[in-house]
Amino acid sequence: MAGLAALACAFVCAAPAGAAGLNAADLRVVLEQPASASTHHSPQLSVAGRAPALCVPAVASLSVDDTDLNVILKPTSATSCGSKSLMPFYSRLDPVTTASARILPGQIYRTRIYATEHGTQSLVSFGLLDTSTATSAPLPESGLWWSEASAETGAAAAGTGASIEMQGDRLAVGVFGFGETGAATWYFGTGQRAGHVARVPLVQLANGDPAFAPIGNQPEAQPGPRIELEFLSPSRARAYLVRSEKGRDVEVRPLLLSRSRFATGPVGANWSGQWVLVVDDGGSPRTFDFAAAGSQDAENFHLADSSGDARLDCRLASGTEHPEICSLSAASATLADFDQVGLDRLSGRANGGAHATLMRVPH
Repeated sequence: MAGLAALACAFVCAAPAGAAGLNAADLRVVLEQPASASTHHSPQLSVAGRAPALCVPAVASLSVDDTDLNVILKPTSATSCGSKSLMPFYSRLDPVTTASARILPGQIYRTRIYATEHGTQSLVSFGLLDTSTATSAPLPESGLWWSEASAETGAAAAGTGASIEMQGDRLAVGVFGFGETGAATWYFGTGQRAGHVARVPLVQLANGDPAFAPIGNQPEAQPGPRIELEFLSPSRARAYLVRSEKGRDVEVRPLLLSRSRFATGPVGANWSGQWVLVVDDGGSPRTFDFAAAGSQDAENFHLADSSGDARLDCRLASGTEHPEICSLSAASATLADFDQVGLDRLSGRANGGAHATLMRVPH
C-alpha cells in the first residue's frame, strides 16, 4: 500500500504548477465588453480562478471553433505547488490576436478549460458563456421536459428527462434517468437563470423514509452531477450533464430537452383551445378559440378561430414538431408576430411594435 501511495504522489503531489490545485468551481471564462460603445474593438475574454500560490497558471492558447471555445492553461514552473493556500489569478485574452476570432453577440459559447499535466491535457472546467442580451432571452415554461433526438446529441435518451419549475429568475430542476446499474435515479437542485443560461448543481437524496413508513428521518443529500442549461425557446433547451471528480469536470453529456404535451394527433392540435392576447399598449385583451382543425404540412400549420375570422399560422423548426415563429392575424391584418413559442405562452411584438403575449386559458 505504501508503494501505491508513493506512486500516486509522484503523479499528483508533485504535479506541475498551474495544473495541481485547480478546481472547476473556481474557474470561469468571463466576457468583457469594450469600455466605450463607440469603439470598434470586439469583446474581450478573461479567465479567472484560484490556485495555490506557487501554482498560478498562465494561458497557453485560446481557440474558437464555431460556438466551442477552448482555453488551455500551462504551468509557470516545474516545481511542486508547496503551499495549499489559494490565491486568485486573472488573465485577459484578446480573441482576435490570440485566436484570430471574434466573440460574436447573440451566441452561447461552450467553454472548456484544460490544464497541462506531464505533457498531456485534461479537462478541468466546462461552462456556458452567454454573449446575448438578457432582454432577448426566452422565459422557460414550468413542466416536464423530455430528451429528444437531434443531430448534435444523437438518439433520445429514453426515460430521461427533467422537471423544471420557474419562480422569477430562480428555477428548481429535477433530473430523472438511470444509474450505472440501470436502476431509476433522481437528482434535484436549484439555481439562478442568467439570460439564456442556467447552472444548477444537483444532489441525490438517499436513506429517506419509504412512502408507507413512519415519516421523520431526514434523508441524506449526496453530491450528484451538474446540469448546464441553454434555453432555445420557452419549451426547448440544450442541456449538458457534467460529471465531476475531485473538483474537476471530467465528462460532459449533451442532451436536447423539450416540453411536449401529452396529446396525440396533428402537431397543431397542441395549440388548440382558448387563448388571450395581451398587448402592452393599453388596449383591451382579446380572446380567441382556436379549433383543432386546420391545414398542416411538414413545415407549417394554422389554426382558425372558431368564433371569428382570426387565425394562428406557425412555422416549424426544421426537422422538428416545434414552432419557431407564429403569426396571429384577423381580417387579413397581422395582429402580432411571436418568436418565443411555448405550449402555454407565446411572446413577441404587436403590429405597432408593443410587446405582445398570447396566453392559454387553463381549463
